[in-house]
Amino acid sequence: MTARTAPLSPTPRPKIADVAVAAGVSVPTVSKVLNGRSHVSEATRARVRKALEELDYTKRNVPATQPGLLQLVVNNFDSPWVLEILEGAEAAAARLGYSVVYTRAEHASAENWRKLRESSANRLAGVVLLAPRIGSKLVTTLRSLNIPAVAVDPEGSEGLTIPSVSPASFSGALSAVGHLLGLGHRRIGIITGRGHGSGHSRARYAAYAAALHEAGLPVLPELVRDGDFSIEAGVRHGGDLLDLPQPPTAIFAANDLQALGVMNAAAQRSLKVPADLSIVGFDDIAQAALMSPPLTTVRQPLAQLASMAVGILAEQQEQQGPAVPAALELATELVVRGTTAPPLR
Repeated sequence: MTARTAPLSPTPRPKIADVAVAAGVSVPTVSKVLNGRSHVSEATRARVRKALEELDYTKRNVPATQPGLLQLVVNNFDSPWVLEILEGAEAAAARLGYSVVYTRAEHASAENWRKLRESSANRLAGVVLLAPRIGSKLVTTLRSLNIPAVAVDPEGSEGLTIPSVSPASFSGALSAVGHLLGLGHRRIGIITGRGHGSGHSRARYAAYAAALHEAGLPVLPELVRDGDFSIEAGVRHGGDLLDLPQPPTAIFAANDLQALGVMNAAAQRSLKVPADLSIVGFDDIAQAALMSPPLTTVRQPLAQLASMAVGILAEQQEQQGPAVPAALELATELVVRGTTAPPLR
């Protein structure tokens, strides 16, 4: 009797991300080459084609109406951070041929998504959730409808069942507090966000505590305030810190809006920044460089976050299947400007 050999496992079909890695380019760039779009140099196009050939990549058949429509779901349109993310996402979507629509989170629903998916023209191709809150039912609804989705800067990635892209909050905050310690500050206040409820707020507070412990300093509860990421919170909590019998010589705000509020509180008390008080923010929104003095802050790669999110959706469309719910982090960068200096006392 002839022994039967076990069938060989099929070789996994290469993904668009594999091609991007092999060619040393982004996923959106590979998609543009595959779809014959412009704005790609001949040298880059040649590298992508070589990678496609070497990996024996074959494009799946997709409906003629693709790429279609991307919907961006937003909690709050008033934030400069959100506006910069929207601008970056719109630019990335345009490069790939998508149309973009926006909606507030409270207006997003299964019924509306079903209608957009059933549309013959400009059919919904995917959804980008901006800063979805922990336990958001929108994620569950999107999964049940089998709609490609990705989260940008979610409040927490633990248990999230869709891919996400976020800034490296812990390392960014660590560099901010380390900068203040390096200048000689030892009494450093912090204004967090949302009562430590969000993942970003927890990470930035944890970095603050870690930096102090590394420097041999205690975390003093009197120097910790829980804000809500607004300018008003920065004014209120910054004022509370500055009115202490022993006020801090520096304040790290968990976002730029709160940092701008702290600058306002200092001005109300005739304190000079940075001579009397050093301030560091987090985000590097457009207003940060325009303040007087310009704000020292941690720069988030906002355009890159948005572009990567759109690229992940493009890959889901290309592969015609749900993406692995990976949580990707992009590096941040400390930008030293005019609001930090060694303490006078």
